Amino acid sequence: MMKRNNLWAILIMTAFFLSIFCSGCGKKADPRYLHVNYPETVSDLDVSIDKDGAVLKWSIPGERGHADHVRILKSALKADDNSCPHCPRIYVIVGYFPLRDLRLDEKGRFVYLERNIRKGFLYSYRVVICDSTGMCGGESNTAQIEIP
Repeated sequence: MMKRNNLWAILIMTAFFLSIFCSGCGKKADPRYLHVNYPETVSDLDVSIDKDGAVLKWSIPGERGHADHVRILKSALKADDNSCPHCPRIYVIVGYFPLRDLRLDEKGRFVYLERNIRKGFLYSYRVVICDSTGMCGGESNTAQIEIP
């Protein structure tokens, strides 16, 4: 009888310690180095439609000297009565674009024309500014547009 109680005690203690050591903190973001100057995060991303496609515009906060290229992210959702525009979205990378290759508007904001859009979809965009070493800042605000 004593051996059976010891076995249960050992099993309970093992389960307790495994649950403590195997549980995570719940944070799922990419690791960030503490002493690195990341490019600043864009906060004024805007999207509009013209005859050629979706036009994204943004400015880079702070010094532009660290910024080298931009990563553009896009999510598409079929715009029907059953869609959920505020549900979590999956973003895909449209591409990496050197800032020197992008055009500037009259206010000095960067402009990118996205031609790969279709009628009946709700598109969401985000941009990430990266430096010449490949270190990237945070994702920008989300800009959405529905193509009727």
